[in-house]
Amino acid sequence: MCGSPIRSLIESGFGENEKIDVSLFYGVRNLQRMAYQERFSDWESRGIKIIPVLSRPDEQWTGQRGYVQNAFSRAKKIINPSSTGAILCGHKQMTEEITRSLVADGMPKDQILTNF
Repeated sequence: MCGSPIRSLIESGFGENEKIDVSLFYGVRNLQRMAYQERFSDWESRGIKIIPVLSRPDEQWTGQRGYVQNAFSRAKKIINPSSTGAILCGHKQMTEEITRSLVADGMPKDQILTNF
């Protein structure tokens, strides 16, 4: 599961001693496939903004819908690309699309870590 490295990074204390802005765009098919939901409130207390994105939600879902790369593109507000980084974990198509978008906005490719 790709969420394990992200969970490890968050729970290791990443960024706790610094003033950094961290957002986790977490995309899955539905809530039944979203691991670590019970940890979200703890992660948010650490300053992580969690944006769940469901590609096939039920009718009660009121959050972000569709693919995570599209939700990221809609919300993307990179003020200073040279001092911003990204950690992408998931499907190759998603990581490639977000990488292209970030590089086009001026983020150096060596500041984007992926699992591919």
